[in-house]
Amino acid sequence: MSSELRKKWWTVPVGHIVWFFITLICFTLRKKVIVEAEYEGKKMGTFQCIIALWHNRVFVPCYVYRYVLKGKKVPMSMLTSASKDGAMLATVASDYGMRAVRGSSRRRGVAGFLDMLRELKDGCSMCITPDGPKGPIYRCHPGVIKLASVSGLPIIPICISYSSCWRLKKAWDGFAIPKPFSKVVVRLGSPITVPKELTPELQAEYIEKLEQALAHGAPDFEPISPENK
Repeated sequence: MSSELRKKWWTVPVGHIVWFFITLICFTLRKKVIVEAEYEGKKMGTFQCIIALWHNRVFVPCYVYRYVLKGKKVPMSMLTSASKDGAMLATVASDYGMRAVRGSSRRRGVAGFLDMLRELKDGCSMCITPDGPKGPIYRCHPGVIKLASVSGLPIIPICISYSSCWRLKKAWDGFAIPKPFSKVVVRLGSPITVPKELTPELQAEYIEKLEQALAHGAPDFEPISPENK
């Protein structure tokens, strides 16, 4: 294991506890999934893709993918940081039957990117928070665009709204935890396909396009509209 990967003895047991906490709350939520595109008639979880969502929305996606979308035909891998928190989240991912790649733009950037390509070549989909792990909030790093360009896979933007949630004020992104029995709406946006020949100008264009696709609820969570209740 690379010395850049950080892990402590407590990361695995705490990860199991976090998984239980997430699952318990998610079980009580009133969940609605809105699919804004047909994906050529395919259902989410039955084809390879790159899922992108903001860092402060990651509380429910693993649960939704596993138990609501029932995405079991195509395995899911998620990018977590190389920090101790990333090791804990890798345990959470494992408990949901998912795989994890450790890396970020700040640590193991190149190695993490190559690991993600290997996961995609192995038949997995990949879930990325393009503004993680430390922001700036609601600003995409170029890694997700480069990954889509090299792999040829579409990016599926996912926007999540809660009717009621707690916000972690000390977290850099105001991380959100939905309150038990509240309503959560998960919007699966239209796929974004990035060309193979990626100039700096095109990269900037697609970064902006992805940011706009993820803008629902930004710069903060929007109230859930009446038609989605």
